[in-house]
Amino acid sequence: MFPEGCLPVSAPEARELLAQIRIVYTDLDGTLLAPGGHLLADHSGRPSTSTAEALVALKRAGITVVPTTGRGADQGSELLRVLDLDCYIGEVGGYLLRRDDTRAEERYLIGAWEQLQLAPGLSAGELPEGTDPYEVIRDSGAIERLMAAFPGMIFPYPAVRAVSWSLWGNIDVEAAARVLADEKLPLVLLDNGLLYHAPGTLPDGAHPHIYHLLPAGVSKKHAIETDLEARGLPRDAALAIGDSAVDLAMGDACGLFVMMANGLRNPEVQEAVTARIASGETVLHTTLSTADGWVEFARALM
Repeated sequence: MFPEGCLPVSAPEARELLAQIRIVYTDLDGTLLAPGGHLLADHSGRPSTSTAEALVALKRAGITVVPTTGRGADQGSELLRVLDLDCYIGEVGGYLLRRDDTRAEERYLIGAWEQLQLAPGLSAGELPEGTDPYEVIRDSGAIERLMAAFPGMIFPYPAVRAVSWSLWGNIDVEAAARVLADEKLPLVLLDNGLLYHAPGTLPDGAHPHIYHLLPAGVSKKHAIETDLEARGLPRDAALAIGDSAVDLAMGDACGLFVMMANGLRNPEVQEAVTARIASGETVLHTTLSTADGWVEFARALM
């Protein structure tokens, strides 16, 4: 199950690598949180405070944890308050929120749009007053054109967003990229893996996936680089952990990546991890799934 050269987080060879880490960028669903998005539960769903205790232990040790997720901007402030953290990266890297005891600072990261005039009379990268990137994508008609190109196979997913659109269905993302290549605004569609609680069913029993449509150039990698620069921390002080091939790209901004055991059940993720190791990068893995694996990782880091 585990690709050759991918070390378990508890391996003696991993200790020296983990000793350098001062900040952790973590995916939430399928990673830090138990199935169903629960914090106070283990992977099997039993009540557990282990993940909360691990977060407290890391904070006491001076290690910063930053949720880095596909979840929307609307969840950032509450997550940081409840978990007592100082930074949230949402919408697959399109939204960055920092907070302390006195103020909160939020920022949209819009990638290639920074170089474009988004409306007449505006400077490059300037959004029309009172709008956000989500509304710009909505008004462009790109959603309708994607749905027309793949009839009955892709739909908007009900979620509050500020930068990106969540969609669900089952389509070829390379074919979707060819459709999006004709858009006036540069856009990219990311496949974030299987969707286990879909709003409906698809023809011929196709398995639903969750997708994110966002400005080209937006990524968790770029958001992490932006945050590390603001903190004055080097790449080698940072670690990313997640459960998907999209998450694996976070490793390009960090000195180390940890793949969740549940992520490695996906053949595409296994292939991506193998390719990353072959390129000379180090990838560790948990041996347990979701919240249990995250606690396993945190104890190894401690």
